[in-house]
Amino acid sequence: MMWTRAELKYRGKTAFLRNYWMCVAVALILSLVVGTGGSSASSRITYKVNEESSSESFLDVEEHFYDFADHFSPIRNPIRTIFAAVGFLVVLIFSLVFLLLRIFVFKPLEIGGCRFFMENAYEKTGIGKLLYPFQSGYYSKMVLAMFLRDLYIGLWSLLLVIPEIVKAYEYRMVPYLLADCPEMERSEAFRLSKEMMYGQKMNTFILDISFIGWRILSACTCNLVGIFFTEPYVNSTNAELFLRLKQDFFGRQSTYSQGTYRSY
Repeated sequence: MMWTRAELKYRGKTAFLRNYWMCVAVALILSLVVGTGGSSASSRITYKVNEESSSESFLDVEEHFYDFADHFSPIRNPIRTIFAAVGFLVVLIFSLVFLLLRIFVFKPLEIGGCRFFMENAYEKTGIGKLLYPFQSGYYSKMVLAMFLRDLYIGLWSLLLVIPEIVKAYEYRMVPYLLADCPEMERSEAFRLSKEMMYGQKMNTFILDISFIGWRILSACTCNLVGIFFTEPYVNSTNAELFLRLKQDFFGRQSTYSQGTYRSY
């Protein structure tokens, strides 16, 4: 039987409210460290807007530096050069640090968040599940898989926004598959994600859009509603989506048991 938005959102809300404060804490951490890296349409569009805003802010700062240097006409060019060099170096260092954190810390935490909300669908679980990728013995495999997922999606973004969003939905289940079965081969995770999402992309897109009212309310309350309700609700519902797609795809051939598949 085909899943429905009402069904997934009801189950997600029930699981979230059953372990309210823990879900809020995990969702807040995920929002802070991987919020801009989500695979939903809304999150990817938000990321692009934030990226453009950040670029504009940096250009404004750089322009102020140049205006300041213009007041010193005798040594204007050296000061402009120094400010430009220092600004470029600072931005480069921060960009490299952020990139390394994103690859080696934030992305594994995204998988840990998937693990938390998947297990929370069955029973209350603890915030320590966020560290599951670091403790599973498959950390390097997970890091490489998530790096390649983002790389593939980024390359598709060169063909404009629509192909990027389509590929983001196609690879949406990769972190859940790695969280559920860490020993899974990288190629297998990509293949299974594509097959599980076949014919489900539009329905999943509509599921994401169905939260737009909550996101608007979050924005109107300085994200207070987002922190204490919307984000854990969305994360919990997304975990329910994976579990339902997994059930439909594998049928009785596989069961969730301590994060492993008994058979494919």
